[in-house]
Amino acid sequence: MRKIVWPVAALCVLASVALAQPAANDQGELAAFTGGAFGLGSHWTVGGTAGLGLSKYAMVVFEGSYTPLGQDTLRSHPSPWPAQGSRLLDLNLSVHVTIPVRDRVIPYVILGGGTLWDAYDHAVTGPGGTVVTRVNEWNFGFHTGGGLRYYIRDNWGVRPELRVTVSNRTYTRLSMGVFYTLPAGWP
Repeated sequence: MRKIVWPVAALCVLASVALAQPAANDQGELAAFTGGAFGLGSHWTVGGTAGLGLSKYAMVVFEGSYTPLGQDTLRSHPSPWPAQGSRLLDLNLSVHVTIPVRDRVIPYVILGGGTLWDAYDHAVTGPGGTVVTRVNEWNFGFHTGGGLRYYIRDNWGVRPELRVTVSNRTYTRLSMGVFYTLPAGWP
């Protein structure tokens, strides 16, 4: 069943992008951000996005972000041995439902899902010595939250955002980014 769900969901999203009506604000967007992740301890995070405007009121956004978690992990049941060097990679696809207030101020709501990959090491000391085990955990995450696009110039601006990710553990991310809007009809 899982092998069918992801391809069908991807096909639905791609079909909606292909059928999007051309409009004056049917534009692409590239962005980079940094900030903090909270709820798994407090950690810095960095990432980037690429989006395509479907209409004045919706944009499909692909995002990748990296958060070093140290000894914190996404696992729901703590192990008696702490994790070491935990790294979280979040790849997700979401829709930004935009609410144009003014030409330069556009709040948005986030709805989406993605894959969370948490890689870390366990060092277990026993009678035979120390054994280091590499653990790779894959989880699904539901993303929601909101943000604001503030245009400083016609094709670029800043984007503060608050995102909540629901997975094995729920956590939030507060970030500030810079975005660049590609012209309609690119490339």
